[in-house]
Amino acid sequence: MDAHNAVRQGPPVRLIAANAVLLGALAVLTIVGLQTPAGAQPGAGGAGAAQRGRGDYTMVSGRYQGGTANMVYLLDSANQELLALEWNRNRNEFTPLGLRSFVDDGRRLAPPR
Repeated sequence: MDAHNAVRQGPPVRLIAANAVLLGALAVLTIVGLQTPAGAQPGAGGAGAAQRGRGDYTMVSGRYQGGTANMVYLLDSANQELLALEWNRNRNEFTPLGLRSFVDDGRRLAPPR
């Protein structure tokens, strides 16, 4: 019994080596900056492309009045937008229902100065 426990007490060298390799790869990618940018962001200098900042998203699930399908609301607090998506059970995909810009809503509701 003691011989079996003595073998198990040493650190698993292969596991430690694999973790070290993965940590090194992560460090290299972070330092070099090989992360790809978000694909939904427009490129700079595009014809008529508005510059849009990177989003800060919050996702909330729920339902809406008059519907039986599940909903997902995506709030982009950085760009002040709200996107409503409905889950289509037949096609197994999200269907966009609406997009609201809080900035535009505020401009419409604010009295002119």
